[in-house]
Amino acid sequence: MVEEITADRIEQVVKDNKVVFVDCHAAWCAPCRMLSPIIEELEDKYRDRGFKAVKVDVDQNPEFSRQNMITGVPCVFVYAGGSRVVFDDGEGNRLDRLVGVMPPEIYTQIVEDLLAQV
Repeated sequence: MVEEITADRIEQVVKDNKVVFVDCHAAWCAPCRMLSPIIEELEDKYRDRGFKAVKVDVDQNPEFSRQNMITGVPCVFVYAGGSRVVFDDGEGNRLDRLVGVMPPEIYTQIVEDLLAQV
């Protein structure tokens, strides 16, 4: 099961692991519940290689949500080697988060690529 943490613990989790997914969610969010088993499976599969996933409830961490301008959930922040990963969306836009629920293969590819680089 993916650990639920408060926002003040994110920095330590990122420091202690090679690749981290911070799954920002809300209890009332149906898509968040769809994403949970995908994230749990990733952590089970890649934990031994330095991958960690944690959940942060945006309603319970309002300052974190404001600071990171979270306007939609689920929202996953990805960290590798201690820094937040910025993605190129292929259209020249740079994104520092994954919003919504994507196919499991996308999350798997991200984890595998980052673990290979770190």
